[in-house]
Amino acid sequence: MAKRIKNFVDRAFSRTVDLELLHRLLSPYLGQIDFDWNGLPEDEGKRREAIFALFARADLRFPAKLQFALYNISTLSTDAGARIIQEIASEAGIDVLSACRIDGAADDLRFTPRFMALVTWLDHRAIFDRALSAAAFLAHSSKLERDAEREDVELRHHDAGVKDSFAESARLHFAGRYNGHYCDVRWFEEDDLLRVLILHGSKPETKNVDQEGAEDTLKFREIVQSTIEYDRRRSAVSVGSKSATDAKKLVRLFGAHVLGDGDIFEASAKEELYTLGPLQRHGERFRFTFDPDGDITHVALREVRIDEAQLTATGRLRRSPWFLALGDSENALRRLKDLAPEIEVADVRIVHAKIDVTIEVDGSEIVVPVTIRPPRTVSMRDHSHERLILEMLENNDIRKRRRTDQAAAAAE
Repeated sequence: MAKRIKNFVDRAFSRTVDLELLHRLLSPYLGQIDFDWNGLPEDEGKRREAIFALFARADLRFPAKLQFALYNISTLSTDAGARIIQEIASEAGIDVLSACRIDGAADDLRFTPRFMALVTWLDHRAIFDRALSAAAFLAHSSKLERDAEREDVELRHHDAGVKDSFAESARLHFAGRYNGHYCDVRWFEEDDLLRVLILHGSKPETKNVDQEGAEDTLKFREIVQSTIEYDRRRSAVSVGSKSATDAKKLVRLFGAHVLGDGDIFEASAKEELYTLGPLQRHGERFRFTFDPDGDITHVALREVRIDEAQLTATGRLRRSPWFLALGDSENALRRLKDLAPEIEVADVRIVHAKIDVTIEVDGSEIVVPVTIRPPRTVSMRDHSHERLILEMLENNDIRKRRRTDQAAAAAE
């Protein structure tokens, strides 16, 4: 946490942050952190340098409440965090920066994501808390994905007792697994997407700490976030969690309590969800297709890794004696063809593919790196545009979907 605090107030931020806002944040704790705000130099540059020095030596002696505030503010001090704050504030009809705007002045350069997060924490806590919960769904780069074995399922989370029974089952699971006593379940709905955020304790850790100049031992359970997202359009669920065991358990609990069938996602657990077959069939001629009038403006095949691993008759993977990872700014398969024309892509295994997806957002373009690892994993650092990217992968036959005829065959 101390590292996160130091990274939050870097030199760029300390040179531009509104000192009045920062003073408001620090005022309740100035005595505890032994910082004389009134004694700061008159020269603004020196004042800001002294503030930077305060955070540069930040450590666990910062009061817990101040650490909590700085940690949460830094969590939303990203481009994605700023977008979330803006979206939630816009829905509420609130301009979180209204009090900071200067009439007739070009002050937009001050409004960085860190500035926006700080203002929202101080003046619009309800919006900040909602944004912080929303940001939790962007925290896991890889998620456990499952498709329901049938599409005629109805969500029951509005039925009496369903949310409470799910929360109690989740609490019992985490209490039994980690012997923790904290479990908070929060529900969010957005069009045809149902999101569930579960805050819970993890396995206990014990560390030696410096306790007021003496060595002591501290035992604690970190509060971690698990997330569930159910897409009604695709009858698909994705779970983000630090533990694969917890993710699989949450899938079953969600199916049992919210969909009325704890086994509804089990069939897809054994199926291939992602495939790089189209890349193998077309080789360097493969191109991603997307709606030219949509938000995606470009997709580059940035890297492929190939080897000669094979599945044995028993289903085990026989490891390859070699592998080759090759990158390119546009088409890694074309680069492979140029550098190693003797390799036939159809005769080897593509272990993974990395793509850069360019998306237009509010008049500018952002690039989202995505890694595809068959048979069941896709990962991306920024999940803000996850649904758009998954739809593009489905349209290119990279992500497979369970069909009703497949479900019927599985049932038979």
